[in-house]
Amino acid sequence: MDYRKAGVDIATLDRIKKRMSRAVKRTFTENVVTEFGHFGGGFRLKGYRKPVLVASTDNIGTKAKVARLAGIYNTIGADMVNHSSNDIMCTGATPLFILDYLAFTKLDADYIAQIVEGFAKACKKEKVVLIGGETAQLPGVHKPGDFDLSATVVGVIEEGKLIDGSSIKPGDVVIGLRSTGLHTNGYSLARKVLLEGNAPFPLDALVPGTKKTVGQALLAVHKSYRKEVEGVKPLLKGIAHITGGGFRGNISRILPDDLDCVIERKSWKVPAVFKLIQERGNVTDTEAYRVFNMGIGMVLFVRSKDAEGVREKTRGILIGRIVKGKGKVHPA
Repeated sequence: MDYRKAGVDIATLDRIKKRMSRAVKRTFTENVVTEFGHFGGGFRLKGYRKPVLVASTDNIGTKAKVARLAGIYNTIGADMVNHSSNDIMCTGATPLFILDYLAFTKLDADYIAQIVEGFAKACKKEKVVLIGGETAQLPGVHKPGDFDLSATVVGVIEEGKLIDGSSIKPGDVVIGLRSTGLHTNGYSLARKVLLEGNAPFPLDALVPGTKKTVGQALLAVHKSYRKEVEGVKPLLKGIAHITGGGFRGNISRILPDDLDCVIERKSWKVPAVFKLIQERGNVTDTEAYRVFNMGIGMVLFVRSKDAEGVREKTRGILIGRIVKGKGKVHPA
């Protein structure tokens, strides 16, 4: 008996890591002080008087199953880079570096490399260093072909400049930034409705009313809002990333206890893929807005006098307002 017969192929893992190294190193900047493959990743922090580090971890969830079904592995890394970076940008922080975690029982080596190379490509685009991570073969934990992908991102902000929603006041307004689709949340429900059961939708079938296939709609990459946020950051009083939990679950995380947020649901057009899920699965509006982003992936809170300028710079939509209340979010 040896490790390979027990389910862990060290030689194959070493070959995969060697291929990964080329993509990962391309994300490095002069601030990286360690080599690829070291036991820890070192990053030089400079240019800040009183830096505050901000960190967040997230997971790809069951979007991984859609990627496997479609045989497309080179985009879900970007999902993790963008999702994780968006989360810490809700504090006003600038993403610096990220670590990935990829686990599987048995998966084609080329697929593994595609996942990490896609991850690294997104890091390069978003100016985030892929400073380290873990690629683990775990016999018996995952079914053959299945995999798990997570990421931890670290960013920085100057002390005293944190955006936490505490300055939001009655009369402020909400600017919504469009999503590319489901992003990385709600896939257990979407898969159950569209891809399972007695009459599953083929991935190459068109979403009604669009030129996109179901597969393309479900695998659309989670949008990064870094450009939009950085362009108007000094004007922002609060930022919420609309992920699992929808509008209520995420806006309430930064809303002061004595204020309510009114969201005008008719102020934007809900993308066709969400309508398809609702119609085919008999999903109520209440449930849909609790699970999905419904076409709005991030919301910005600003003073009413700044709204038009922020809307123009971000290409956003005025979707709501702040009123006195009890820390609740109300659809209208």
